[in-house]
Order: sequence, then structure tokens, then C-alpha cells
Amino acid sequence: MPNRSLGFTLIEVLISMILLAIGLLGLASLQAIALRDNQDAYYYQQATLLAYEMQDRIRANVNFTDWTTVIPQQGNNCNAPQNPCTPQQLAAYDYWYWQTKATKVLPISQTNFTKSVEIQSSKNVNKGNCIGTYETSLCLIIRWSKTQFQHTDTLMDYSTFYLEVTP
Repeated sequence: MPNRSLGFTLIEVLISMILLAIGLLGLASLQAIALRDNQDAYYYQQATLLAYEMQDRIRANVNFTDWTTVIPQQGNNCNAPQNPCTPQQLAAYDYWYWQTKATKVLPISQTNFTKSVEIQSSKNVNKGNCIGTYETSLCLIIRWSKTQFQHTDTLMDYSTFYLEVTP
């Protein structure tokens, strides 16, 4: 009767363990990428919410027209009925509030850009979703740092959200 080997040899078990380890390492790296991309999606959602909130503030201040000249500053207690804000004061406060909230919610890096949030005329921006549809259109721009960034020539280390608003 010929001598047959029954079961697995040690080499077959070793090769299968190596293949399993490579597969598990790939799965772990996919999990890390998914977590990073999930965080970036969260920041994009927050930027979207901030932009739409500012859009509502712009549309609520119907008596003010030149948002591109507003200098953000904290409110001066003009919320009382006997001391109402002027449209200019309200616009300056709304802009300041928007900037302050963005720096609390988003990872803002001042080394990458000078302004994290800004309001410009859409016709001057003419990129993203701000194409200057109307003469009075404004572009709300929000920039934030990406969660993790691999330095290559084709990728940027920050994200930008554009929203065109017609007051």
C-alpha cells in the first residue's frame, strides 16, 4: 500500500496564514480610509449648513444691499426693542457670527488661507457654484482643512464650499 499524506502540511498552513494576514491588513486600511472620508463628509455637511444659515440671514436683512463691503464685528447690544439695529449693524453682526461659528465647527487652518469664510460678488468669483447668475448674486465661500492629507501635486490640503445667493 502506498504511503499517502493525510491533512495539510506545515507549508500549506503557513501560506494560508500569510494570505489571511495580507487580507486583514487590507481590510484594516480600508477601515481607516472610511473613517477619514466620513469625517470629511461631516465637515462638508457642516459647511453646507453654515452657508445656508448665512443665506437665510442675508435674505432676512432685506434693507441692506452691499454685503461685499461688510466688515464683521460683534454685536453692540442693539437687540432691545428700544434700540433696534440698523441694517448695516445687523449685517456686520451676522457676518461676525458666521465667521465665529465656522471656526468652532470646522478645522480652520490660517496657514492655508487668510479667510475661512467670506462673501464676494458671484461675478468676481465665477467658479464652483458661483457663476454670477444675476448682477446682485453673492457667493458665500467656506474653506476648511481636510482631515488627513497626502501631499501630491494634484490634491489640495483644504476643501472649499461655494453657495450662490440672490438676496
